[in-house]
Amino acid sequence: MQEKTILTAFQVLGAYILLNVIRPSGWMAYLVPIILWSYVAIIMLYVCGFDNLRQWFIGESIVTAIIIAIFQIVVSISSAFLTSFGKSPYAFTPTAIAINMAYFTSALFGMELSRAYLIKSCPKRKIFAGIASIALFYTFISLPLTKLTSLNTLTDTVKFLSSDLLPALAQSLLATYLALIGGPTASIAYLGTLQAFEWLSPILPNPAWTIKALINTLIPTIGFLTINQTVSPFKLMQVGIISRSEATGRIRRAKKSISLSWTTIAIIAVILVWGSTGLLGFQPNIIASGSMRPTLEVGDIAVTVQTSPEAIKIGDIIQYWKQGEPAPTIHRAIEIYKSGATTYIVTKGDANTAPDDPITPTGTVGKVIFVIPKLGWISIHLKAFIADAWAFFTNNPAATYTTLGITLISSAYGIHRYRDQPLKKLRRRMKR
Repeated sequence: MQEKTILTAFQVLGAYILLNVIRPSGWMAYLVPIILWSYVAIIMLYVCGFDNLRQWFIGESIVTAIIIAIFQIVVSISSAFLTSFGKSPYAFTPTAIAINMAYFTSALFGMELSRAYLIKSCPKRKIFAGIASIALFYTFISLPLTKLTSLNTLTDTVKFLSSDLLPALAQSLLATYLALIGGPTASIAYLGTLQAFEWLSPILPNPAWTIKALINTLIPTIGFLTINQTVSPFKLMQVGIISRSEATGRIRRAKKSISLSWTTIAIIAVILVWGSTGLLGFQPNIIASGSMRPTLEVGDIAVTVQTSPEAIKIGDIIQYWKQGEPAPTIHRAIEIYKSGATTYIVTKGDANTAPDDPITPTGTVGKVIFVIPKLGWISIHLKAFIADAWAFFTNNPAATYTTLGITLISSAYGIHRYRDQPLKKLRRRMKR
């Protein structure tokens, strides 16, 4: 079994490397991958065995996979109504459609049959590590090698991580989990629905890459967290996700509430993380000085949106960066004028007596559209606490060793106190 697992991984990796090294052109760019991935799919059908494929099949997981994929497509289409649509780059003659279908389905079946075999071969006691490692493996297999080797600047790397790697990883995690629960048919149902829409639809959503990346990251994450609601807890016990005690009693009701809670947390976390980077078009900024009083107080959060300099008007509060400054400036525009072809904006803090030096924005600037009072004090106090704690422990080694000793003693006592307690008693005690 272990030899077959290693050979399966090397077979998929070999096909990926071969296609990226040869990089055939013309009709061979379609024909060679079709032949290679069809060969992988046939080998994996033989390795998996039809009996195992029938045992792995679960109709509920297939329906759930299709629903998640359709929901992801619907969200993408909805975002396009607010942005734009684009024409598909593929031809739609009968011959071209047949070739395109053979191209993406051969790779889909080859990769998903091998994915299912690898995750099904993973020991139950290491199932979570198996899901993570297999998802990472197929994430990189799904990305062109040229894209991985052409990251020359920090901007290219950030865009690659946000628009390519994170969405691919989220979808790979969901596909791996589906393959574990319902075999290759479940992961094929999810990825196949997405790919069929991409390859066979003449009109495609064309939102900004940041919105597209967010959708393709968030929806699979929600699907990964909520799919347990449609799966029997005893099936989860069978594949090693939960223990026998967790699969009995009222675990299903509790599991639903936990899944929904984690879904809510995931949505908020993703929006906060992406929003803080400015990749969603808006960015929260904590006011750290009193230069804009009384409009903006220290600890307020000013939410800005990217705006072209031509759209800035006198009286707008804008955010811009001064060269050499560690943080952006948020001041009010009090004068806008042109000198030749260059536009100059003069700003001033409401509490300041003198204006700032004129700026010449060459790209986009931030325009304040919303203010959340005082909420930024949480971040300010947290940063101050961490800085003070770090200074205290670095300047007082004795306190560091004392804290470490107390932690170790407490951990050892906890292990000794509860190691012989049944799981249910421990949970009851913790709830009290």
